[in-house]
Amino acid sequence: MPIAFIAGATGYTGQAMLEELARVPSQWKPRPHARQPGKVDGAVVCDPRDVGKLTEGMRGCDAVVQLIGTVRARFDEGDYDAIDYGTTVALGEAARAAGVPRLLLLSSVGAGSARGKYLLAKRKTEAWVAESGLEYTIVRPSMIVGEGRRTMQVLSVLTYAMPAFRGIEVHDLARVFLRALERRDDVKNQILEGKSLWRLIG
Repeated sequence: MPIAFIAGATGYTGQAMLEELARVPSQWKPRPHARQPGKVDGAVVCDPRDVGKLTEGMRGCDAVVQLIGTVRARFDEGDYDAIDYGTTVALGEAARAAGVPRLLLLSSVGAGSARGKYLLAKRKTEAWVAESGLEYTIVRPSMIVGEGRRTMQVLSVLTYAMPAFRGIEVHDLARVFLRALERRDDVKNQILEGKSLWRLIG
């Protein structure tokens, strides 16, 4: 049974990913990562920029799913290099050292145009992944909606007709990653955005 190292397993999307893997029959088994002990059963606990501990934690895995990113509460601080870019580089370096061939990255719609510090960091992160030598899949959703995100849900209704900007329910986003894990050849070295993203769960 292949194993996916889930970085950011305690976050909003990470929790949904673990729930989907537990709920939906799949050949994939998760190995969650957490910053602190006691958050997720069986988690690899370490700083997400500690390459050495990440390497040991992901040995035997078949893919890394990178779901760590700047949360809305820290947008004003702009700590994008440390969080979005820094953790991805550490995970990628660890994956190469551990012999893990694939990296699936949660990015953002608009990363291709890269306007503003947030999207510039996303684009920089994507560029590193694409040049890392790892097999990659980059997922660019728009608004991630779900429980506790009422404002996002309202905005999602307004943008429904535009696939690239349509909000995606967090469990649907988790299913995108699960399908990407399962359909390796279809998503190899691809960026999923708009219609190509929705097609995976259509």
